[in-house]
Amino acid sequence: MTASLRVPRSVALAVIAVLVAAASAASFAESYRGLYLWAHEHGLRGVWAAGFPLQVDVFIAVGEMALFVALADRWAVRSRIAAWAVTAAGLAVSVAGNIGHVQGHSLTDRGTAAIPPLAAAAALAVGLGVLKRVVSASPGPYDATDILTYASPWHTPAADTVPSAAEPVAGAVPSSVLDAAKVSMAATIAAGNPWSVNQLTEQFSLTRGQATKIRRAALSDTNGHAT
Repeated sequence: MTASLRVPRSVALAVIAVLVAAASAASFAESYRGLYLWAHEHGLRGVWAAGFPLQVDVFIAVGEMALFVALADRWAVRSRIAAWAVTAAGLAVSVAGNIGHVQGHSLTDRGTAAIPPLAAAAALAVGLGVLKRVVSASPGPYDATDILTYASPWHTPAADTVPSAAEPVAGAVPSSVLDAAKVSMAATIAAGNPWSVNQLTEQFSLTRGQATKIRRAALSDTNGHAT
């Protein structure tokens, strides 16, 4: 990526985040109203009617947050199944409740009532899709706070390319875990503090054999000597 595109890209990511958050807030507000009317028309009053929508839409919100953390922390696909199941179940019940309070049987009326929870799900899909690509383009493991920093327009990309003993990163973004380990190993050698086999194994979840091979090759390329 050229330097001239980094700031516009970061601004675009920030705008996407704001728009997704705004769309989600509006969708949940509309959905709350529909579920409140459903509860009121089925015998609930006062705080019981006011609290009823939270029993449904909270599962969509919890599922969304769980999926955000899953992508930010790069959970395995099978570990995300429960979060997707919770989100899908909450969405199904929310759509049914929002449609159920409509008095008429017009397809347009029912379709309009179904839009709020579906819009929340669509905003989720767009936001997570962008997040997934940001995570896949990042040079190493990030937590949720790091992802927000990485997407910020005030984030300096050059800061990610300064090698250090704690988290060395090269200028080029590696395309796989093995490539990341090789790039990281070369950066620590250049910094005068090369990774040990144990550090490579822990940092990149490699087998000891893989870590040993990468370390030896990197040291050999720089005329170094394994310690």
